[in-house]
Amino acid sequence: MTSAASWRMQGDILELCSCNITCPCNYGGDPTTLPCEAVLGLRIQEGNYGNTSLGGLNFVIYVQIPGKVFDGGWTLGVFLDEQASQEQVEALGTILSGQAGGWFEPFSGLIGNPLPPKQVPINFESVDGEFRITIPGVLEAGSERIPNPIPGQPPLDTTVNDMVVPFFTESVHVRRSTTLKLTDPDMNFEYVGQSANISHFEYSGP
Repeated sequence: MTSAASWRMQGDILELCSCNITCPCNYGGDPTTLPCEAVLGLRIQEGNYGNTSLGGLNFVIYVQIPGKVFDGGWTLGVFLDEQASQEQVEALGTILSGQAGGWFEPFSGLIGNPLPPKQVPINFESVDGEFRITIPGVLEAGSERIPNPIPGQPPLDTTVNDMVVPFFTESVHVRRSTTLKLTDPDMNFEYVGQSANISHFEYSGP
């Protein structure tokens, strides 16, 4: 059941996972490896939950999926920005748990093993059009353009639309990971040169 408070948020998003380039899960296919392991980082430029402002906050979703994406059984955790007040933490918790509606509501049913949320310092930066996220001692994640297989040609800047997943609400730039290293006690993995996507997002509810 959704709450009565209205909410919205918009900003930048970086998705990285263990799949080959490009991740077939985003197009209704199956992961290229199992389990599927992924990180979704979001930088909120503007947003609110009722009267609570969410602008300027970052959060990161990390997940391990045992089989087909929409079969569920996900193990999922969330890192929340250490700069968030208790009121903001509660607002983000309500949204991300699906209690406030929006696309998080149907996706919450896919989570079989929710991990306790953690407040940590999250640095989300833009460098030369690419995104990089760091959580000291916990997460390193970054993107780069895919090298062109044709000698002498510039790196690729492939843009796609209409992915089956609701993470992206604008055109998506297909990338590859420069690094994806998670060293959390509840989940850890490391990949280089695998699927990555960068874009912008705008979500709302209920």
